[in-house]
Amino acid sequence: MTPAQFEKQIEPRWQKLEKLLKEAEKSHPSAEVEELPATFRQVCHDLSVAQHRMSPQRLTQQLNALAIRSYRVLERHSAGGWEAFVRLFLVEFPQAVRAEWKLFWWCTALFYLPAALIAVITPSYPEWAMTLLGPDGMMQIESMYGEASKPSDYVRESFGSGFAAFCFYIWNNVSIDFRTFAGGILGGVGALFVLLFNSIYLGAVFGYVHYSGNPLTLYTWVVAHGAPELTGVVISAMAGMRVGWSVLRPGRMERRTALVLAGRKALPLLVGAAVLTSIAAVLEGFWSPMDLPPVIKFTAGGMCWLLVAMFLMFSGRRQKDAT
Repeated sequence: MTPAQFEKQIEPRWQKLEKLLKEAEKSHPSAEVEELPATFRQVCHDLSVAQHRMSPQRLTQQLNALAIRSYRVLERHSAGGWEAFVRLFLVEFPQAVRAEWKLFWWCTALFYLPAALIAVITPSYPEWAMTLLGPDGMMQIESMYGEASKPSDYVRESFGSGFAAFCFYIWNNVSIDFRTFAGGILGGVGALFVLLFNSIYLGAVFGYVHYSGNPLTLYTWVVAHGAPELTGVVISAMAGMRVGWSVLRPGRMERRTALVLAGRKALPLLVGAAVLTSIAAVLEGFWSPMDLPPVIKFTAGGMCWLLVAMFLMFSGRRQKDAT
């Protein structure tokens, strides 16, 4: 192949790269810029071939300038900041959940089914829940959800303000997510254990309230913030299980390499779960303590569950879903 033929062959690629760079440098680029990294790699390969074949200096300089410009654009767009974080949560996170939909439903079943079972049998066999909750746990539940109790009174007595409660809830909720994820390193067993423990404990709380408290008080309290909080717990378990399976089944890769790649793949799941539980902390600290009629609380709670479901199903679909 002559130098002229080679230049004619690669010309469409570097022209496409120039077009994509102009688009990426706009304040509101189109979806076409998703092709920029792949086109950049192709042009870098063309540059390497051109240098190897000692193509005319004009061509190599043009390709080299395009490669440098592309690198700077990609570095700027991948440097982080709020735009990258917002994209991670609004686009990459729901795409990652949909890409792992089988694992999502499996973890969902592992979380909700044991909780429902314990909640159903506890009113008839309360000894199981009492043993799990302990005296302190039962006293706290009765202080919040007893027949003559109000959770808002307990929050004021324990924390003094909604902001202090929010700080506690966000620390507690996010720490559960990270513990669940970290447990995945042990072949996924740790993540599975944390998920099941939280499931059984949740079921014991609900069952004990049905046994000796006021269920309506409990449901009006948790119905809104439960949507992002419980979904976040399930998704953090997904992230941990994904990492754990990479240790157990690395395929043809070394376990260390498989672990690193799985960690990168699980990162959007972990970040998204942390954001969801942070939103839950805001609701639990400021919305849940408000003394409103049950119909308003349940309506708001239903909206929260619907919004979380729609977000995971539809957000990021304008761009290519993760595969």
